[in-house]
Amino acid sequence: MKVFLAIASSVLWSATGLAQFTALESTSTRSMSGQFIVNGSRLPAVTTVPLDLLTNASYLELEPASAAVSCERIKQALWADLDLRGQWIGRIQLNLHATWTADEPVTIISDRYPSGWAYRLELPQFVERRRFVRAVVQTLLQERANRNAGSRPAEIPFWLTEGLTRHLQASRPGDLILTPPRPTGRALELIPVVVEERRRDPLATARQRLRENPPLSLAELTWPSAEHLSGEAAEVFGCSAQLFVAELLSLKGGRDGLRAMLDELAACYNWQTAFFRAFQPHFARQLDLEKWWDLQLVHFTGRDPLQLWTLEESWRKLDQILRAPVEIRRTTNELPSQADVSLQAVIREWDSIRQGTVLNNKLRELELARLRIAPQLGGLVEGYHQTLANYLRQRGQLELVLPVARVNQPRLKPLARDTLRRLDELDAQRAALRPETGPATEALATNSAPVTLWDTRFPPPAPRSP
Repeated sequence: MKVFLAIASSVLWSATGLAQFTALESTSTRSMSGQFIVNGSRLPAVTTVPLDLLTNASYLELEPASAAVSCERIKQALWADLDLRGQWIGRIQLNLHATWTADEPVTIISDRYPSGWAYRLELPQFVERRRFVRAVVQTLLQERANRNAGSRPAEIPFWLTEGLTRHLQASRPGDLILTPPRPTGRALELIPVVVEERRRDPLATARQRLRENPPLSLAELTWPSAEHLSGEAAEVFGCSAQLFVAELLSLKGGRDGLRAMLDELAACYNWQTAFFRAFQPHFARQLDLEKWWDLQLVHFTGRDPLQLWTLEESWRKLDQILRAPVEIRRTTNELPSQADVSLQAVIREWDSIRQGTVLNNKLRELELARLRIAPQLGGLVEGYHQTLANYLRQRGQLELVLPVARVNQPRLKPLARDTLRRLDELDAQRAALRPETGPATEALATNSAPVTLWDTRFPPPAPRSP
């Protein structure tokens, strides 16, 4: 086998930087287990290949025989980490096609037949290594989750696919992908290579990245926006997902939990339901998971003095955390505008459901602020966190015996009054610590005054006393 340049047909396009090769005969290879069938050319038989991909170490040249071996290796590594057993059910077919650009799309297609599910991967012959591993991992997870599915395929959360992909690559850097040998002249040159290295920390790259960039919150990780999946932010998302998956696997019964989650996905309309069913011994509710994730971030990244906010910035960040943004209007016919209300106003005037949503979010923001807040304000952050956490816990206990709608019951008034008093005391301490060059803020006296504006998403609340 050899590759030669078709000089007569303008093999070199200087304007686009593309090299042209003559296509060889197509071939099909079946993997050892029979689950993977790879269709394509024996060697780089693409019509055009961007020249920079030929020497880019992050890109892989796919060839049917080596791709089939790589798929089996990825499958064995994934099954070992999740302790999966049994025989495969859904067949996976890989179709290799010409590579025209560096970001050639990778397509995964799930087909439902009377006999079950089958899967197809459309892959360029030159593809980024991580994208190849991610595509195979995604398909294997889909194959496992769809075993109990009907006509609707199971939903695989992207954090799980990305986290497992990076976990496998970091823990087995040289064992997942078999690179096909390149021909030299008329014969293949095979050079034995002996690799000696110390056992590495698979989370070393993630630790460095998350120390330099703020890690994602649980909401950002589980519901990423387009901004989180592009550019530099995509690396932060990937490292956060890797850490999340690694910490789940390290839990007692973590492998069992992820397996159970995969088996539950087909019966659930969203992955959160399957997750909490599978990890019920560890996380009874969303708040438990958020607290656990925040704690993992604190332990993982640590407090680096070089990454702490200045006192002025810390004071400003804390002031922002202690305010709730709302859309307001002064009359029913006026267009809404943006404004901030204090936490005292939230506790005094908002109903229980809206209070819980806002205050739980503020608790999480305070927990993240611990990582970078200036030491002078550390005690205040703890004080606000403890006050809000105690209020939510005691309110929840009272609402077990009182109707949620009857928030002005006499038994709730002392709790609200004590919480408001404690928040006012903390605000006074915060005002005393305000830097002289700090940003101007509203007078703290407004925190204890009734707010006459209301959130436009809800009707105006009835006046209430503490």
